[in-house]
Amino acid sequence: MPQQYKPLHNEEDVENAAADATTTGENRQQQTQQQEANPPAVQLLMVSLFMLLFFGSSFFQPRPRLQHLKGGVGSRYDRTKYDCNIQLVESIPIGLNYSENSPRFLSTFEAWQQLLDSAKESLDIASFYWTLRAEDTPGVNDTSTHQGEEIFKRFMANGNGGSNRLNIRIAQSEPSSVSPNEDTKLLASNGAADVVTLSFPKYFGGGVLHTKLWIVDGQHFYLGSANMDWRALTQVKEMGILAQNCPQLTEDVAKIFKAYWYLGKSTDSNIPRWGNDYSTHFNLDSPMVLSVNKNTTMEGFLSSSPPPLSASGRTNDLDAIINTIDSAITYVNIAVMDYYPLIIYGQHPKYWPYIDDALRRAAVERGVAVKLLISWWKHSNPSEDKYLKSLQDLSSKKDKIDIQIRRFIVPTDAGQEKIPFGRVNHNKYMVTDRVAYIGTSNWSGDYFTDTAGIGLVLRETHETEQTQTLRSDLRNVFERDWNSPYAHELE
Repeated sequence: MPQQYKPLHNEEDVENAAADATTTGENRQQQTQQQEANPPAVQLLMVSLFMLLFFGSSFFQPRPRLQHLKGGVGSRYDRTKYDCNIQLVESIPIGLNYSENSPRFLSTFEAWQQLLDSAKESLDIASFYWTLRAEDTPGVNDTSTHQGEEIFKRFMANGNGGSNRLNIRIAQSEPSSVSPNEDTKLLASNGAADVVTLSFPKYFGGGVLHTKLWIVDGQHFYLGSANMDWRALTQVKEMGILAQNCPQLTEDVAKIFKAYWYLGKSTDSNIPRWGNDYSTHFNLDSPMVLSVNKNTTMEGFLSSSPPPLSASGRTNDLDAIINTIDSAITYVNIAVMDYYPLIIYGQHPKYWPYIDDALRRAAVERGVAVKLLISWWKHSNPSEDKYLKSLQDLSSKKDKIDIQIRRFIVPTDAGQEKIPFGRVNHNKYMVTDRVAYIGTSNWSGDYFTDTAGIGLVLRETHETEQTQTLRSDLRNVFERDWNSPYAHELE
């Protein structure tokens, strides 16, 4: 069950708390003097004061301003502003065409190429499955496999024993009959990469490693919705971010990969109690301060799921999502493949209302305009409509409740129809008037209870004079898709 949420701290909050503590101490002294005529009351008060001072003396000490506190990178008092170049990257399926003036960003293929070009020592990848080659999808004869083939060739070349060999580590979800992961077998046998496999049923009875993450040289990373799949480059609509020259944030996300790597090598059926090497001081309550692209100050942190994989200090992904909704002032725009207030993959569905409740609170109690762009493709379950309709039915001009839902349908011709698990909007992001959230999970309960995923939260700290920021870019992507001919009213 989600924790209670509270806003991000700032220096003013700290100073006010210190002032309140000092005032409280002065008032308590006055009360003691007034009650001297009543010895039992005095004794009781003295005992109470002793207990409070003994067990919570720090409460009464005024806390200094944050910038006066010392600590290195990752210290809980670290308010240094770190430079970080972050841009949106997306995959636009072949045949999905926007107007000429629509927002356009670096492609996922280009982002992965840039990461490979810049890599000098190491590359860590967390992945659900691998199907980068044409032969991974038998019966499909399509020229759009070439980008995936190119990426795979570059990985295989790493095993040639040359002087430029990278230390490539891959943490993958347990292979299945549907996803045998022949690619990683080849990479491992060729000496191109070290591969470990995580079995989530061993720990949770179900679930998968659903994260999609690249980390290069401790400096750069990709995080988003794109699997290690040729279709994720040319046949599926994806959204992610490319962070470059961003060592502090990269170091933090690397701690999540480190946990995956540990579990992949462990023979124990129990998840360990994570030590300090896995913990973080950057979270919902104490985010990292970032100068994003040298034009926007943002507070950022990385969240993860499920909770047993979150080391000390790490915000759970569900908490990050709900807090983003709860802190929205005017609007919440969400684009995800699936949306269910259920745990759907167990033997029996279970009601799981946490995100749904947050959206209802935002619209009903605060008048926040809510828009959901949910995918529709041949693998969608029609029962999803019932829950979407119940949410949209709350809309009322009279009561000033605004909830709108549309289905995004990627156009498909006869040839593309033969491509399995293609032609879908696979995005997993949310944008509000202050926050950009990009994740790796679909929005049903299973992805937060027994499936591994990561989210990146970036919050603008104040109104900016910049006309274009990372958050505004994400808002523009949503508006482009929402107003496109591929978005259809919920029927």
